[in-house]
Amino acid sequence: MNTADAEPRAYITNQGENSVSVISLMTNQVISTIVTAKAPVGVAIDDIDHKLYVSNVESRSISVINMKTNAVMSEIKLKIAPVGITLSKSGSQLFVADWFHDQVLVFDTTTLNQTGAVAIGKAPSGMVVSREGATLYVANRDSDDVGVIDIRSQKLVNKISVGKHPFGVALGGDGKTLYVVNVESNSVSMIDTRKDIVVATISVGEHPYCVTTNADGTRAYVTNTGADTVSVIDTVAKKVIATISVDGFPEGVAFDAKSSRVYVASWMDNAVSVIDAKTNKKISSIPTGSQSRAFGQFIGNITN
Repeated sequence: MNTADAEPRAYITNQGENSVSVISLMTNQVISTIVTAKAPVGVAIDDIDHKLYVSNVESRSISVINMKTNAVMSEIKLKIAPVGITLSKSGSQLFVADWFHDQVLVFDTTTLNQTGAVAIGKAPSGMVVSREGATLYVANRDSDDVGVIDIRSQKLVNKISVGKHPFGVALGGDGKTLYVVNVESNSVSMIDTRKDIVVATISVGEHPYCVTTNADGTRAYVTNTGADTVSVIDTVAKKVIATISVDGFPEGVAFDAKSSRVYVASWMDNAVSVIDAKTNKKISSIPTGSQSRAFGQFIGNITN
């Protein structure tokens, strides 16, 4: 895909009104609203096949959406209430965190059939695949650790202890550092993915939730739901260098490399805050739907 010709879009789940707001990042306006099943939360995007996956907590399902037409293509019915979801690098596998049964479910995205289940720590939540695509990292909220899964064998190969109640996760630009948000410790753990060890713990704001990084990994952005702020971390100095006020109860966060802007979903104010990453200032708010969450990497690219 030629990213220079692609139009970046943000897909914001609105849990309170069973919808996804589609935002054009060229205009910072909502261009479409997609009706989903009940209580959409998590997001995973396949830019290659232009598919959007959305986890629906109350309907116990995953919506599969065509990103070019914004139409729901199919629904994966589950026996669990899904929150965290992510895709393999090829887009051929969908990983679903099974919060209540302490496992990660694996689905074939062609057949939409379940192909595996991996026992993990307690209450798995945020997930991310390694840069080379061989490893899945899973934040286990109630066991205060990160599970490391070998994707090919579908086996748990390591656990890394972090702070209290890890939830959101993100990889740095080079893939060598994993960032884990510790909700009850008000901190972020930095993990060296080559050694699977914590190399730094950085204090952030009250009740942090999600994290993302800029393109080269020199900055990390952490939403603080209890403070209505975003903490900006200098990942080289390993310290917070700015705190930005945003709309109420910020949850999901993503970085758009094309515009060098950070997009933050606000549960309380039903909006997305837009931050200029060059100045660390909030520059606008985009009205969305009720209880915006957007848990996961919610920015994708559309090509004609």
